[in-house]
Amino acid sequence: MSKTRTDKRLTGKTILVAEDVVLNQHLTRHILESSGAVVVIANNGSEALDWLKRQHFDCILMDVQMPEMDGIEATEEIRRLPDPVMSSTPIIALTANSHAEDLLKYQRAGMDDFLAKPFDEALLLSAILSNAKKKKEIISDAPVRDLYDLTMIRSVSGGDPAFIKKMILLFIETVPQNVRELVDASHSQNWEQVSKMAHKLKSTVDSMGIKAIHDDIRKVEADAKARQNLEQLPQLVKQVETVIILCIRQLHKEVM
Repeated sequence: MSKTRTDKRLTGKTILVAEDVVLNQHLTRHILESSGAVVVIANNGSEALDWLKRQHFDCILMDVQMPEMDGIEATEEIRRLPDPVMSSTPIIALTANSHAEDLLKYQRAGMDDFLAKPFDEALLLSAILSNAKKKKEIISDAPVRDLYDLTMIRSVSGGDPAFIKKMILLFIETVPQNVRELVDASHSQNWEQVSKMAHKLKSTVDSMGIKAIHDDIRKVEADAKARQNLEQLPQLVKQVETVIILCIRQLHKEVM
């Protein structure tokens, strides 16, 4: 006699499953829904991209090999989305290919984690919780303390609130694309472009008083230019992206 599942660790989570094999869809849905998750199925990468543009997901389980648009291409498209919240959704690769060169390819595409097929149920739940927690820390658990300081902007505004608002809006409108270009360059290991984009962002970071990444953005620029400490750069770039996403969310409140 089967036991009723009592492990509801995924309650409150909405998971997008991009998988083209019906049997695998049914199996994954059963595991996730039995653990309390809400599950949406996409039959290929293109459908996954469309779903993500319509609603929020805590995590995406992305099969690597699918028709029309595979998991690699879909992940690259997601990471290029202009909305920083949408583009930072955790993506876990589901794959039968887990050789070192394959894992490097998944990482370069922007995938956060991977699970080898056939996957273990406990490992699946653990991977989702771990990556969804990172998402929550980036997007939902913004600290009460503002990560920006508009002292310099206010000092040159001459007391003009319209100028301050315009500067904030320019930051919100233009910086996400610059951050995306930085992240894309890091994923593709285009270190020259990483250095250029870090240099471009540096003055903006300073103008907006984002002190949390004052040193990080300079290290990214210098190390990428010198081709040194390259193994540390993706994590530094991720830190820069995380802080800027939080700043944008906080600055939205400033101009509301």
